[in-house]
This record gives sequence, structure tokens and C-alpha cells, in this order.
Amino acid sequence: MAAAMARRPLARRVARAIRAAHPRRRRPPELARQEILAAAERVFVDFQPDQVGLKEVAREAAVSHALITHYFGTYAGLLEAVFERKLRALRETMLSRLREAGALGRPSELLRILFTALQDPVHLRLTRWLLASERPAAAHAFGLQEQGLRLVAHQVAHALDPRANAEVIKKIEVILLTAVSAAYGYALGKHALTGALGRQDSSELDEEVLNTLATMVQAHIHAELGLNLQR
Repeated sequence: MAAAMARRPLARRVARAIRAAHPRRRRPPELARQEILAAAERVFVDFQPDQVGLKEVAREAAVSHALITHYFGTYAGLLEAVFERKLRALRETMLSRLREAGALGRPSELLRILFTALQDPVHLRLTRWLLASERPAAAHAFGLQEQGLRLVAHQVAHALDPRANAEVIKKIEVILLTAVSAAYGYALGKHALTGALGRQDSSELDEEVLNTLATMVQAHIHAELGLNLQR
């Protein structure tokens, strides 16, 4: 008890120092919201989502606990918003690349964007949290209201054939769903999966998996749609 009492003044001094280093300030609502999301990402670089809470994020963002609940409702709502922001950025990068001439002829480059995103510890930690959560809202967040994968599928279909019909689009959707599922499965279970082969995970193996998946996607597009993507 005495030791705990002695630590309290130190804890208060640390808290005051943090507040002094990150003074609260007025800011436009959308800017405040984005800064809170960015602060949450910084916190999740070092901690699993279930190791911290609103208090730590509020401290990092230099805002009040109440302001975070005003924008996001709950801690879970904040986590979902951080994850959606990361997925939105990933989707925009992918769509931008798809607008480049000949991008579909280099499926390994497109998949590399996804593999690189999945090397981000924050992305993986939030993915694990959402998959492990039994909250209906978490499942909804994972699907995303914006249906990002569907948007990418339509962009791919349009790049392949500007007149692509609904049947072609559905086939592209399944191909992309399979590829994304494989990439996420590898990223989440890499250590166990490579261990099951008696191998060590490495950047070289990552590259092999990426290129193998790209070749499979290319072959399937050729088989299903009669198109031969040239690298």
C-alpha cells in the first residue's frame, strides 16, 4: 500500500508532463476526427487493441475522453473507424494503380500493394480484433458500408473490357475475393503455416507466395474469361 501511495505523485507528474507536451486545442470537427484516428494508429503500433483503451488514445491525441465518444461512440467504434480508414487508403492506392496503362498485365504488382499493407502491424492487429470479436457491428465494419472490394472488382472488369456484363463482373469479384482471402490468410497465419512445412518465414518466402498467387490469378482469369494477361 505504501509503495502504491508513493507511486501516485509520480504518475500525476507524468500525466501533467504528457498534457504539457500535447496541449489541447480547438480544431475543426473533421480535422479533430482525423487526428484522433491518426493518434489511435500510433497507439496501436505498440499495443494490441485489447491492451489499451480510450484513455490512452485521448492522451495521444491531446483531446478529452468525451470528445472521442462524441465522434465514435465507443472504443469499439473507434477501432472500426481506424480499420475502415486504413482499408479506404488501401483501396484508393489499388484503384489508382489500376488506372495506369498495362496494370492488369502485372498482377504481382497489384498484389504487392495488398501484401505490403498486410505487413503493417496495425492493419493486422485490427484485423485480428475484428475477426475475433463477436459483435455484429464488427462484422459489419469488416464488410464495410462502402463495399470496397466490389469497387475494385468493377474497376478491374472495366479495365479488362469496358463493356463487361454482370456475369463477367461476378466472376472478377470471386477471383478477387479468393486472392484477398489467400493474402489475408497467409499474413495472419504465416508463422503457423510455414512451421507446418518445417520452414522459417522470410521475405524470400513472402515473395514466392506473392508470385505464386499472382500466377494463379492470371491463369484463372485466362481460364474463366478467355483473357491472357501479359506481364
